[in-house]
Amino acid sequence: MLIHLSPNNPKPMYEQIVHEIQRLIVSRHMETGEMLPSIRELSKELTTSAITVRRAYHDLESSGFIYTRAGKGSFVADLNEADLLEWKRKQVEEPLQEAIRQAQMLGLPESEALQLFSALWSKRNM
Repeated sequence: MLIHLSPNNPKPMYEQIVHEIQRLIVSRHMETGEMLPSIRELSKELTTSAITVRRAYHDLESSGFIYTRAGKGSFVADLNEADLLEWKRKQVEEPLQEAIRQAQMLGLPESEALQLFSALWSKRNM
């Protein structure tokens, strides 16, 4: 499983696991119904505790990204496009809110902030 964790990241490991699995599901690198590694397997692969992975799986299940069947394992849930789009928007909204607060604190006019966003978007898509 392509999960990237960083011990230097200020977020707890379980949150990093949650975010990485969400990213894989939303980007369609994991398909509906696909089985996730067992808690033991993933904890061994990531060299973290089973408790950390268990908490991540619990959070993923609570948020509707996965479901678990006793004795069978955990699987990617069937998320519709509207749910996926809403999740993507939420992921982008918080950093944008912080950027807006920063721009306002520095007195950057809205038109300049919008131009900056547009320029950065265009540059990234090249």
